[in-house]
Amino acid sequence: MQQENFYEDFIRKKRFGALDGLRAFSVVAVIWHHVSGVNYIPQLNQGFRGVDLFLAISGFLITSLLIRERSRTGKISLKNFYIRRSLRIFPLYYSVLAMYCLLVALTLSGTTKGQAFWDNLPAFLTYTSNWFVDLTKGEEGATFYFAWSLATEEQFYLLWPPLLILLITLFLRVTPGIYAAIALTLLQVAASFVGEQNLLLTILINLSPAIMMASAAAIIVHQPAAFRITYRLLGGRWTALPLAILLLAVIAADAPSLLIHTLMVLLAVTLCIREETILHPLLQLRLLTFIGAISYGMYLMHMLAANVVRRVLGHEVGIDIFIGATLLVTLAAYVSFRFFESPILRHTNRFRHNPDPAPVPAAKTATIAVKGRRRRMRT
Repeated sequence: MQQENFYEDFIRKKRFGALDGLRAFSVVAVIWHHVSGVNYIPQLNQGFRGVDLFLAISGFLITSLLIRERSRTGKISLKNFYIRRSLRIFPLYYSVLAMYCLLVALTLSGTTKGQAFWDNLPAFLTYTSNWFVDLTKGEEGATFYFAWSLATEEQFYLLWPPLLILLITLFLRVTPGIYAAIALTLLQVAASFVGEQNLLLTILINLSPAIMMASAAAIIVHQPAAFRITYRLLGGRWTALPLAILLLAVIAADAPSLLIHTLMVLLAVTLCIREETILHPLLQLRLLTFIGAISYGMYLMHMLAANVVRRVLGHEVGIDIFIGATLLVTLAAYVSFRFFESPILRHTNRFRHNPDPAPVPAAKTATIAVKGRRRRMRT
């Protein structure tokens, strides 16, 4: 098959089959990190990197959807984008936060930890906990502390699409978005080396290099010429396997974050530009795609599940806590997805541009033909 055909297949794709599998590994890694207690083995204490992989996937998908909408319709509808994101994210987030408020009122009333939660509540409500909540002590210091990553992602949703539209308006093309994403990544790296902190530096430090690098990658592979080069480098059937092994090795070695993020983005791109890599049979196992589809709920509720299992087993951390919490939160997240989230998500179809223009050869334009998206494409 010619590379032009690979590009056409990629640009028309409604769903990237391996990404739910990556999400599954990501959320399980996060649960492992929080409750397994295996922090005495450094190589097995890197589960927090699952959050970075989540963010890389989100950056690539969201940016791909935005620029495809622009190619298909001639514009990006911020209104529709924000409505879709709000329907996907807010109902479950604020429902879980309400549960935390109730549980804190019942179980932590009059305690220092309980008071800290109420002090931090405005930040949780406004998705600014990554700016204003002290996260240095983790779960012990801040109830609902894991919301920092959701705040990082929500800030990306809020700021990146308008910036992308502004750049397209000024330069009449999407490629300046690549330079903007790289510039934001470099600002984050530079800010992290500054000793004295203020709010501006805190905001810059909490930018996600993974999400910005993945956004740049999405714009790059959207261009036919750049896609052809990328496919030559990353489009081999076996390419994903050494990339995955190398990624695991640098994570285990606690290598610099920028290297880890780069490999995460390269792996995600490899799995998206070719749908039949050696890793696809693994990543498309029904169990992994199931977990990936409900991973948002699992992430939001995993500490609630862990605390239930802790009460039952009588201790705080351990492999048994990890297994019990994973099983319980999988059940809870499925129930939430099936009976709470899915009925709400059906309304997002009203805010999508579905009509297809007649297909035009990729050499002349980046127009794509998309009839709709399955629910799992919604990150």
